Amino acid sequence: MNMPFEGMGTTGYDNAKKIFVSSWVDNMGTGMMYMEGKWDEASKAVHFTGKMLDPTTGKDCDVKEIYKWVDDNTQQMEMYTVVNGKEVKNMEITFTRK
Repeated sequence: MNMPFEGMGTTGYDNAKKIFVSSWVDNMGTGMMYMEGKWDEASKAVHFTGKMLDPTTGKDCDVKEIYKWVDDNTQQMEMYTVVNGKEVKNMEITFTRK
């Protein structure tokens, strides 16, 4: 698959459920990842949990993302998957406003 990676995510707050929600879809698969999360005051971050299709196994796997607002211009995101019962960090991104 020698092609550019493209994806789109949405993150927001569901007033009815009183939780944060997040979705992600990209051109590397046909599934959508959906997560729900709550604000954690101790870490000053939203902790999301959900499921996604593991393309290597064809089965759902547990995922976790942590969104942290470092300052007015910087956000950090960490993504973890659960492999054989163990949490593994597979992505870390820092977003900086220009």
